[in-house]
Amino acid sequence: MRPQNIRIFAALLTIILLGGTMMTIISASDESHPYPEITDSIKDLTEYALPDSSRYHTATVMPDTWVFTDGLGRVSLTNADVGDPREDKTVAMFFWNWHAEFKAQTPFNVQKFMDEQTAKGIAPEEYVYDYDYEGWSIPGVQNIYFWDEPIYGYYASDDTWVARRQAELLSYAGVDTVFSDTTNGTNTWKSGYDPVMSTWVDAQKDGVNTPKFSFMLPFWDFGWNATQIGMYYDDIYQSGKYQSLWFYWEGKPMLMAHGATALEDDDPKKSFFTFRGPQPGYAVTETRYSDWGWLHNSRQAPYYKNKDEKAAGIIEQMTVGVAQNASYRHKGALTGMNSPTAQGRAYDSKRKHLEEEDGYLWGYNFAEQFEYAIRKDPKVIFVTGWNEWNCWRARLWPESGAQVSNAFPDTFNAAYSRDLEPSRGDLADHYYYQLVNYVRRYKGANPIPTPSGSATIDMTAGYDQWQTVEPYYAAYIGNTGDRDALGYGGIEYKDFSGRNDIIGAQIARDGENLWFLVECAEDITPYTDKLWMNLYIDVHAENAGWNSFDFVVNKTAPTETAAVLEKFTDGYTSEKVADVEYRVDGRYMTVKIPKSALGIEGETYTVNFAWTDNVHDVDDKGTGEGNAATYTTFSGDILDFYTSGDVAPGGRFKFSYISTPENSGLTETLEDTTAEETAPAEPTVTDPAETPTEAPTESDTEAPKKGCKSVTLSAAAVLVAGAAAVALGKKKEF
Repeated sequence: MRPQNIRIFAALLTIILLGGTMMTIISASDESHPYPEITDSIKDLTEYALPDSSRYHTATVMPDTWVFTDGLGRVSLTNADVGDPREDKTVAMFFWNWHAEFKAQTPFNVQKFMDEQTAKGIAPEEYVYDYDYEGWSIPGVQNIYFWDEPIYGYYASDDTWVARRQAELLSYAGVDTVFSDTTNGTNTWKSGYDPVMSTWVDAQKDGVNTPKFSFMLPFWDFGWNATQIGMYYDDIYQSGKYQSLWFYWEGKPMLMAHGATALEDDDPKKSFFTFRGPQPGYAVTETRYSDWGWLHNSRQAPYYKNKDEKAAGIIEQMTVGVAQNASYRHKGALTGMNSPTAQGRAYDSKRKHLEEEDGYLWGYNFAEQFEYAIRKDPKVIFVTGWNEWNCWRARLWPESGAQVSNAFPDTFNAAYSRDLEPSRGDLADHYYYQLVNYVRRYKGANPIPTPSGSATIDMTAGYDQWQTVEPYYAAYIGNTGDRDALGYGGIEYKDFSGRNDIIGAQIARDGENLWFLVECAEDITPYTDKLWMNLYIDVHAENAGWNSFDFVVNKTAPTETAAVLEKFTDGYTSEKVADVEYRVDGRYMTVKIPKSALGIEGETYTVNFAWTDNVHDVDDKGTGEGNAATYTTFSGDILDFYTSGDVAPGGRFKFSYISTPENSGLTETLEDTTAEETAPAEPTVTDPAETPTEAPTESDTEAPKKGCKSVTLSAAAVLVAGAAAVALGKKKEF
């Protein structure tokens, strides 16, 4: 997005080749704009041959009850930390949808290029501000650059396999709606929004609580606004196309557009929509009624619907940004994102973390803005942004103020970009889980389901005995489709590893054993398949083992009757603990594991777990295609959980099973509880020279260090903001 530079848009066009919902969906009350009635739910599982006995028919996927430990050791917040859901809060996400337009170009990865220069001993000062540095210009790159490689590769917006995964990730995070960036001229990027919206409608039929979809139109030019409004109306709204995805505000479909000014009073489109004018500036303090923002410097300005709500202190909307292409040395004036004074990911108003070498990993800028917005508690928080991978380059930009040579106006590299979508680089998925926790802080979360009482499972008795076992953990169905698409530069992206579609899971327990059951959409494939039906288990509630998982089943191939339970020892390296009994019965698989094999005693314990099938290394391209494709290698990069096979619940998320004596119906022995909980602590002898005599400093207490617990920590012990490590060394400058 380039709001302050819109006046030279035409010139740049030549140079760069343009290089749960807040409201119930209702029909329009204006009879001149009829569109079809739809119901609140469009879940339709008729294409899946699920038997009537499947609990999936009535199950609800509940991502806000899932737990996680992210790649930096930060842990999930749950209902115990954030309280119950608040239905009157909406999270909107800025969404870039133009990637399909430029995929003929060769992808240029700025972060990779800079890393290569560093490896050659070339300092950033020698090339970052040199427009003519030979490395910046390569054949096939026409001023379109990537700040890093997306987790899905250099994909385009017409890659529907990616669009399905984006729908699920945004749904897991609690994002209610996205606004597609159409702020440049009359470009609506239909080649991008059609594939995404059609994919999301299909996902809704599978039960995915996808975000709604809307558009942010140009900031100033009312003619462009009028043209785009007409284009959307003709293509989408007049016919009811994609209606289940429309974002409603005040009972009507909403656009971020200057419709009230751009359209004539007698134009029927004027009464069809709710409009909120997009406000471009980062540094404004006084906002116009019925405008919304998209990005601001800290402390972000509030937006009010009208003077009465302002007088009552009712804030309609506020923004939260990951970073800002604004200069902290020039009073927040616009600058290039590669400026030495840009407000990058490590920036905060007190500039406490700019010298931290890994400060950009922890999201201090994002944290400061989200904390402020939560304190102000608006109806809508607008987050910038998701999938802004493309950046462009200019010899000098902006025209005045904090100019930068060889400028990257909007986004630059890992440290100076404003994208939350996971990457294959250093940022990995850190920002995604920071987003998840902040959304939970803002919107609340449902309680983690309580287990039913003790039950002993007969491995030969079939599924009926599970009908009363609670909870049933549901995961989205229909997400194991093939990928076969072209990305940037003609790169072929193919993956056929979607095999067993995992849709639900349960745990039963008695005094001696745990039984893990998994349900798939169809009959489970033979145990002789490679990378088959892995169960990952976390019992220590600590950031130990492999990505917080302590045990794994089927990492070593099973036999017909016995699976191998292994314990992680170093990274993805593991050692055998025991052979365990398992059974496959059509679409169901049950694994019986003695509690002693997991180090569990008594009835007070938490088991967090995830199921995967056919997850493989991103470099394992497989042999064969379609259902005949075979993948053989998974080396332990958890980012591959996003891009291959099937994972339930998804990514780093885990289902959480919390056993207590009360909900189990069993009584713990004295040594299980009393000794641990009531016995006095052993005295500790310390060297007086090592005993601290001063109160902890702010830096000592501001965050948990890496290796913190994964579920049992309270909000007071977790810095959601991400300021979670005392970093050493010199700041990474670029």
